[in-house]
Amino acid sequence: MFLVLLLGFGVGFLQADEKSQDAKKAAPAVSFELKDLDGKTYKSADYKDKIIVLEWTESGCPAVKPLYKAKKVQNLVTAYKDKGVQWFSVCSTKNNSIEGLKKFAKQYGVEHKILTDFDGKVGKKFGAKRTPHCFVIKDGKVLYQGAFDNRRSGENYVKKAVDEILAGKEVSTPRTRPYG
Repeated sequence: MFLVLLLGFGVGFLQADEKSQDAKKAAPAVSFELKDLDGKTYKSADYKDKIIVLEWTESGCPAVKPLYKAKKVQNLVTAYKDKGVQWFSVCSTKNNSIEGLKKFAKQYGVEHKILTDFDGKVGKKFGAKRTPHCFVIKDGKVLYQGAFDNRRSGENYVKKAVDEILAGKEVSTPRTRPYG
């Protein structure tokens, strides 16, 4: 009986270890083709040699506004602009309009591209359910997905992931829970 219990615990530990290893495996990224606020089409295939950050956003979201008001997103976009990182904000909510997003961009000094996914198809394929929900992609693999940052501690998960990728390291925290 003791041996059976011991074997059961051992199998449980092995399964738990396999699950944690699976969580570290990078998932294939969904390819996308979306238009910006001026109607220009952007395709993921055109950025194969870059790190892509997709940041699902919504102009009226109470979790998104403080990030833009404090310029956290804009400053990060600027910091990575010349380092091979392509940042796209993606809006998948039908409550928004191109005019509303342009107003949001002007109000908060957004200079990077905002892509529209008003039918939500790309968002659903990625599993983006909250805003902000971020995905960091390199070589066709999602290496990080989750929250932009930790609102309590201030740790910026996206910055940490991108910095680790740029340094040639494995992303140490590949997944967090988006909070919006």
